[in-house]
Amino acid sequence: MRKNLQFFIIILLLTANWSVFGQQDAQLSQYMFNPLYINPAAAGTDGVMRFQLHYRNQWSGYQTTYDGSGSLGTQIFTASLPLNGLHSGLGIQFLNDKTPSGSGYQNMLLSYSYQIGLSNGSVISLGVKGGFHTKTFDSRFRAGESGDPIVDAVSKTINETKPDLSFGLLYKAENYQIGVSLNHANTPKYGFGVSRTNEYALKQILNITASYDYYLSDEVKVSPTALWRSDFTSSSLEGGAIVTYSEKYWLGGTYRLNDAGIVIAGISMLRGNALRLGYSLDLTTVGNIAKAPTSHEILLSYALPAPKLFGGKKTPVRTPRFRH
Repeated sequence: MRKNLQFFIIILLLTANWSVFGQQDAQLSQYMFNPLYINPAAAGTDGVMRFQLHYRNQWSGYQTTYDGSGSLGTQIFTASLPLNGLHSGLGIQFLNDKTPSGSGYQNMLLSYSYQIGLSNGSVISLGVKGGFHTKTFDSRFRAGESGDPIVDAVSKTINETKPDLSFGLLYKAENYQIGVSLNHANTPKYGFGVSRTNEYALKQILNITASYDYYLSDEVKVSPTALWRSDFTSSSLEGGAIVTYSEKYWLGGTYRLNDAGIVIAGISMLRGNALRLGYSLDLTTVGNIAKAPTSHEILLSYALPAPKLFGGKKTPVRTPRFRH
């Protein structure tokens, strides 16, 4: 266990000197509870059929000079289903993200994973995610520079939908897991029907996640967690730890480098901890002039027993709190 913890800390230190890149995709402060949003290889690896809903109110009460007021609102729904007889998993994701300036995006993505059991009891999962990504602008959108043919043509809401593809790899051991994924692998490009040389393109995003469960006692568990993201030009790092008591209550904190400190708390309820309710509060630490001081995020999650499809056995769930 000590060697695994040291390895986790080394990874964190090696990536800590990278800078922050501009936010292209909606971020989640409670990312550790929904790995499917980041990595398609997580589909079905939870061992249960799980439905999750995130509501994020970023920069609550945000005030602007030109583009109106209001926070950046994000709603994300995911569902994950194990296919035990096929050593596979399925997942689905719906997302809606909107800014006060009149720009936003929506996506609908399906995930598939194939899991390979190793002799030491760990699992390697390979995943792919595909679907549609829609970019939206309306007449409120104000560009930073004049003369853009797309912006000049906007007199009402316009949108364009493109295929979106992602790949992922996840290694799950008894008390830790490491995941790697590449989102927007096909680099979707948007022209909105206007002839122009430089189309708007979604950048490829490389994600690396890691988490480790260390038991202080039978009732208390400490789980360091980290997420590193890069668009191959710049990158972002966030990490911290969560303390869980009796697999029912959790409290912890993380820090997003050059952005915010985050407090996370939650509770599991009902039989088998089927219902989870989580909350996180972001406290802005960098760029206070251009951002509001706080962001809020609510997580609602419900799990059902994994169905025995195709004659497969029910997947064991040793510690459902973090082993997704």
